[in-house]
Amino acid sequence: MHRIKKYTKSTWLFLPLFLLLIILFGVFAAMLQQALHYDLSCDWSGGGVYPVAVEGEYSEEGGEWKPLSKETEFDYRELRDIAVRGHFTRDIPEGEKIFFNICQLWVTMRINGEEAFSFGPREGDGNPAQSIGNLWYTFVSPGITAEDEVELNFGNLYRNAYFIQFDNLLWHMYTGSERALVFEAVHKDIGLLAVGTIFLVLTLFLFIAGILLVLLHIRGSLQFVWLGFCTLSSAVWFATLAPALSLFLPYPVLLNTLYSCSIQGIVVFLLLFVNGNLTGWRKKTMYGALGVLLAAMLVGAMLQMKGIQDWFGSIDYFSMLDIAVALVLIFCLSYEVRVLKKRALISFLQALLPLGVLGILEILNGFAQWLEAGIFFGMGLIFFSVLEGLFILLRIRRSMDNEKRALELEKELSQNRISIMLSQIQPHFLYNSLVGIKQLCDTDPQRASDALEHFSYYLRGNLDSLSNTGLIPFEKELDHIEDYLYLEKMRYGERIHIRWEIGYRDFMLPPLTLQPIVENAVRYGITQKKAGGSLTIRSGKTDGSVVITVVDDGVGFDISEKKEDGRTHIGLENVRDRLEAMCDGRLEVKSEIGTGTEIKLILPQRRNCVNENYSG
Repeated sequence: MHRIKKYTKSTWLFLPLFLLLIILFGVFAAMLQQALHYDLSCDWSGGGVYPVAVEGEYSEEGGEWKPLSKETEFDYRELRDIAVRGHFTRDIPEGEKIFFNICQLWVTMRINGEEAFSFGPREGDGNPAQSIGNLWYTFVSPGITAEDEVELNFGNLYRNAYFIQFDNLLWHMYTGSERALVFEAVHKDIGLLAVGTIFLVLTLFLFIAGILLVLLHIRGSLQFVWLGFCTLSSAVWFATLAPALSLFLPYPVLLNTLYSCSIQGIVVFLLLFVNGNLTGWRKKTMYGALGVLLAAMLVGAMLQMKGIQDWFGSIDYFSMLDIAVALVLIFCLSYEVRVLKKRALISFLQALLPLGVLGILEILNGFAQWLEAGIFFGMGLIFFSVLEGLFILLRIRRSMDNEKRALELEKELSQNRISIMLSQIQPHFLYNSLVGIKQLCDTDPQRASDALEHFSYYLRGNLDSLSNTGLIPFEKELDHIEDYLYLEKMRYGERIHIRWEIGYRDFMLPPLTLQPIVENAVRYGITQKKAGGSLTIRSGKTDGSVVITVVDDGVGFDISEKKEDGRTHIGLENVRDRLEAMCDGRLEVKSEIGTGTEIKLILPQRRNCVNENYSG
């Protein structure tokens, strides 16, 4: 009960977290409002920032010259060599800074025929590591007038380009104060930064919640940590998508590496998050997929460091690998839900649905380019993170309720030990067993001695089961059943045929679960038929579970009929409740009048229920 009280108190610990979320969102909203209403041309710390552009004409791949305007559409899907010539829209005095937004482009500028600057490698110049990032580049004017001839040459470094790369270069040039540019850059990237900030808030909440749950020793708390790392990777990804970050971290290669690693980090931590709920070959399969992803990341990093292959240029291959892993993950989750009947995993599929839909939209956006890269997938990740955070809380709450129910059942069991003992050890069973032993004393003393030994073990087993409040080894329950069946076999002889098909033994189960079912099968199933019948007890290990089956060909019963005569001892419903509360197990009953009964006890294969390392 102490842990239950602690769980109840822990619920209030989440209140400060939600208050913190509200405060952070309020601060972010205020910052957003200030950025949207800030006058970018105002004087701030000695200077403002002013737009500048090149007015003139352009040529693609050495073709004819055409008039240049903001409505001009370039063929951005192929590597291009684009030339723009004309004049700046204003004078740029000597020493004044010009700011260019360069995203994965090579750029060269000439003033009156003389090269002023050149940025980024060209295709085929012998440098495979071409990625230069998405950044703001600063150029100090040598003194440019509106009459000077200006020529810009630029082109893609990668084939997976976005049209905004050309637009950003041509129509988002500025001059003026570097400090004022920060506000312009933040204003321009406000959408990406907003999504990144949401991810940071989610990360903070998930990490604090995970730490609290770990300290409270609540199962499932590690999932908060993995999900927190997933949202943290998402926050890094969106931050590196925004060129404004380069004004604070002027290291384009580092930012590009963080961009590539963060994308893979989302997938890796998402796998670790989901894999905690998979079992059997599905879990091993996803660990294998995780190993493949990590190996691919390591190889990509090494090739980048050696200058052999550009990591950023291989993003499409990584994306295809991520999609393949995602499909395998969905298949594994679906298998666990449909075949193993794990209803708790339905929430994963529900949370993955918006992520999958928006992920498909992100892929389509790469072709149609409705929005900037990452917006659709980012919103899917937010939906997934929020939904899964709520689902985890619900699962933890359900787990707490199950433990509370288990403690209540144990308390009920403790309070009714005498009545349960009387129902377990029926007077007529004691009488019949003792009469049978007395008769054997006259005819077969050795068998009488053996029977008396089994009888004493049976009584001790009942007492031990009633006093035990935790899980017990299957071997112990099996020994108890063998003692009981020996005594019943002594009484009924050939009317009872017993088959043992024990395929797996090394696991734990709640006390007073299997034994009452076996007794019911004998007492109210087989022995109710004049000719008797057979009883089969089997155990086996399936994907993610251990299954114990008790089958008899007795008289059977109507499952829908509720009996209130106490004949079924603690009752099937009590057994079902104890299985579910103590180890998330379940009871399945099939019976047909005149044919027999089959009862299955299904125990999940995990710690505190089925111990694969248990050696008896």
